[in-house]
Amino acid sequence: MTLNKKLKGMTRKLGVALATATIALAGCQSTQTNVTSVGPTLGGPQSGGELGNAKRKYNYSSNIFLDVAIPVFDPGIPTDKYGNIDDEEVVEQDIWPQVRRLEANRFAINTKKALQETNAFGSINVTPDANASADIYVLGKINYSDTETVEIGIRIMDAANRVWDEEEFEYRVSEGFYRDAFRKGGNPYEPIFNQIAAHIYDVLMKKSESDKREIEQIADLRYAAMYSPEAFSPYLEKEKSWGSSQAHFELKGAPSAQDPMYQRIQRIQAKDNQFVDSLQDSYETFYAETHDVYRTYQKETLPIAADIRRKKEERTQAQAIAGIGLVAAVLLGKNSGSTAGQVGAAVAGVAAAVSLADAVKTNKEIQGVRDILEEKGENLDIKVTPQVVEFKDQSIELTGTAAEQHTQLRQRLYEIYQLEATPDQQL
Repeated sequence: MTLNKKLKGMTRKLGVALATATIALAGCQSTQTNVTSVGPTLGGPQSGGELGNAKRKYNYSSNIFLDVAIPVFDPGIPTDKYGNIDDEEVVEQDIWPQVRRLEANRFAINTKKALQETNAFGSINVTPDANASADIYVLGKINYSDTETVEIGIRIMDAANRVWDEEEFEYRVSEGFYRDAFRKGGNPYEPIFNQIAAHIYDVLMKKSESDKREIEQIADLRYAAMYSPEAFSPYLEKEKSWGSSQAHFELKGAPSAQDPMYQRIQRIQAKDNQFVDSLQDSYETFYAETHDVYRTYQKETLPIAADIRRKKEERTQAQAIAGIGLVAAVLLGKNSGSTAGQVGAAVAGVAAAVSLADAVKTNKEIQGVRDILEEKGENLDIKVTPQVVEFKDQSIELTGTAAEQHTQLRQRLYEIYQLEATPDQQL
């Protein structure tokens, strides 16, 4: 028997063996299930978890629940050295600015929803910026987003201005997501926000009870010092960490809980917090108004984004192979002119990747929602209905965006506080 015949026989036997093993494995796998316990539970009726929708369970045992502010995310739109939008980079990075601004609001809301599932925090509010009063701040930046892949950078800071942690999260949506009718209307990005919430929770669990109490005190004193720095700044001391230019606050004492000035500011702070709480309805309305159009945009552009990614990967691979061929040709002393032509042909052989922005222009489904996306993503700061806030027999009229109304409220509260401190003066 020749060597070739022997090899063919061995190959045939190996193929049969592999096929048999595959069938055996398939038979074993068909009997497996995620159920590990059966029968009624002793602790009362309980519902089973949804198949394929595993979620982490949290067990927060502390009695201290820190308040969280989640400022609207940085959309990650590139700027030049003067702080203006760099239009060339916007095109290069294939960014649609209106969608990024819309996502900056939606992603902050998504993070809030995921963080609420931990049951480990007090109030959790989306805010127009980082000037709101809170114990913890979750600062996000969209580093990349094309409806298939999303990359978000997160920085966690506390009221003492200390950075707890910084981390980047990445998630890629499968093209099969929309095949499952069970997940119709669901958020394809949900896993990344669950990861972010879990990470924040894990960082929180490393903090002692005394650390958390101190953070609460510093947050309250920083707010009080905004209204009366001469009275409350002495309780705080700014210090710089070694190797860092960022100053943080150290607690040096605390005023008496019966201090009349401190009590007045606490009442003002309660009104401030009440306003921020009321803003959540506006953010939820924004989220609901943009839900359908944004989901259409995600669904229709996902296969486009995936196709662009694959073409770019193929082009990069072709360039790498062609580059290796060029080096080899040079080393072998071949004609460089003909080699350059071979390299160009290899790269050109891979279909060029189109931009997502160009593909969107030709998609009829997206054209129907484009105007709404552009309107809702025109500004980072959402529009809020004009309102009147009552405080100390004063009617405070607020107009403009969320940030503008918050600034107006604080200014009027400050004026009311100053009037109380010096009642002989007129506003």
